[in-house]
Amino acid sequence: MGTKQQSIVVVDDCPVSRHLLLSILNGCGYNAVECSSGTQCLDVLEHEVPALILLDIEMPDINGFDLLTQIRHRFPVDSLPVLLVTGKGDGKDVVRGLTTGANDYLVKPIERTAFVARVYNHINLSQIRRQKDEKRGKLLELLEAQRAVEELTHEGVLVQDHDGAIIYCNDLMKRLAECGDVGTAQDILERVIEPRLYTELVADIAGESTKVFERKMMIPVSVRDGEYEALCTVRSALHGELRLWVFQLHTREDYVGESLAG
Repeated sequence: MGTKQQSIVVVDDCPVSRHLLLSILNGCGYNAVECSSGTQCLDVLEHEVPALILLDIEMPDINGFDLLTQIRHRFPVDSLPVLLVTGKGDGKDVVRGLTTGANDYLVKPIERTAFVARVYNHINLSQIRRQKDEKRGKLLELLEAQRAVEELTHEGVLVQDHDGAIIYCNDLMKRLAECGDVGTAQDILERVIEPRLYTELVADIAGESTKVFERKMMIPVSVRDGEYEALCTVRSALHGELRLWVFQLHTREDYVGESLAG
């Protein structure tokens, strides 16, 4: 079930308990690392970040709660799952452990099937969260790069999710829509191009087989001295669950609003 790339640190001062847990985990394909004390666990964390930590509460040097507090100072709950292992099943210990930062708890004696399933689920959930964070980070990098491009090309940019909620809308897009407070992506787009044309555009996009849809059209643009029809290239593309809209103006009035002064 596990892979050799997924290491699990087992922290328990009882050799018998450590041997049992290591035997199960190694048998499932994980790389189990044993620590007989809290101090040894902290030393391990200086050199590697495991996929999960199994932490006994009752230990002589640093008890499980104090060790968990130190772990959480370095690793948030979402980044490193910690499962407390207790022989008592005491409600107060469980509550204290969860409020201190434990992701889950196990009561000795360990039932193998449930133990393996919970370990797998917590590691898998942590990986999913990490992947989402990485994707979000990459998206933010793309948006920063897009902002730099906008300064050169004067493009109105709108990014929406699959429900139509706006993830990003740049200033030029807001000025094209003549609105300060943004609503849904459809609200913005129907202010830039009239609703009938927007409906036709969405229908054309749905029937398009290519990843990037592109069309040239005239859109109304308001400026300080009045209104005019501007030639605009509209591009739309899917990026995962997000849809990107780009409106590029092709007239001399690339700047919309007060920037047209003079």
